[in-house]
Amino acid sequence: MAGAEQTTTGRDGGGAVAIRFDAVRKEYAGSVAVDDLSLAVREHELLVLVGPSGCGKSTTLRMANRLVEPTAGRIVLGEEDVTDVDPVALRRRIGYVIQNVGLFPHRTVAQNVATVPSLLGWDRRRTRDRVAELLTLVGLDPARYATRWPHELSGGERQRVGVARALATDPPVLLMDEPFGAVDPVGRARLQQEFIRLQRDLGTTVMMVTHDIDEAVRMADRVVVLSHGARVEQLAPPLEVVARPASPAVADLVGRGRTARLLALGRLERVDLDDAPFRFDASSPAAGPTVRLGAELGDVVAALTDAVAGPGDGSLVVLDETGGVVGAASAGSIVRALHRLTAADSGAA
Repeated sequence: MAGAEQTTTGRDGGGAVAIRFDAVRKEYAGSVAVDDLSLAVREHELLVLVGPSGCGKSTTLRMANRLVEPTAGRIVLGEEDVTDVDPVALRRRIGYVIQNVGLFPHRTVAQNVATVPSLLGWDRRRTRDRVAELLTLVGLDPARYATRWPHELSGGERQRVGVARALATDPPVLLMDEPFGAVDPVGRARLQQEFIRLQRDLGTTVMMVTHDIDEAVRMADRVVVLSHGARVEQLAPPLEVVARPASPAVADLVGRGRTARLLALGRLERVDLDDAPFRFDASSPAAGPTVRLGAELGDVVAALTDAVAGPGDGSLVVLDETGGVVGAASAGSIVRALHRLTAADSGAA
């Protein structure tokens, strides 16, 4: 239902709400960009909005810090309606990262990172220590980078500085609009992984927009798939979105890469296994290839490919966390796993 909030439990396991959209609407000269959106972002989760161009995802994000004013409805940050808060003060409490970073070209890296602390009147020592801490956190050596200018940085380095600047005052909420879109594919994948680690370590609540379904399922705790007018087509953990699309619009977005995405997201479980070999000695050099229960399905496929070229029967011995044999994995195991993941009655992933 358009505007209806879904309550699927994500990897964060639920929890308090950091941002709530209640029947939010945005119109531009009679055209509706966001139509009656209700959505809750949980504390400490990374929620990713994905959908086609023009569906209202960036407008939704920008309403959270009032870069765009809602036409109707309420947006609550913590316990406060954002429309009751001074917009400048509000933006100083919410980190914001955009695709092209928006660093001030006439300011050094350190000065860019120190933008909000300076506006808040922090003293020089506190600001300097915080800049050094944040640059280290995002993988940039302060001794090398603090005095550099934005034009001396690569795209990935500029993006790191943008993230550091957004985190300068340890905001409880971080908004990100296509943050890695301008970075080359290799650098982009590295930045995504490093940001996931950073977000988990800091516990920051992140609301992020992307048009890339692969980026969404790779990074999110929960994915919100939007269609025109910011209609919520599905709100669920990444595996559930890929394995069981809730509507034709979601299935369309997941597209032909669905199986590859399932292999990257799914895990090998006991129900997928063949019977274990009659005898197996893991300490023997001739024991053959093994894989751990719970391994990513893509890694299992890679190991099976190697096993087929080896001297064995083309299967893998599956070990549990203690090293005990629990079964064998074959191509049939992968097929069973994919059937399990996509079964309509299998419940939330």
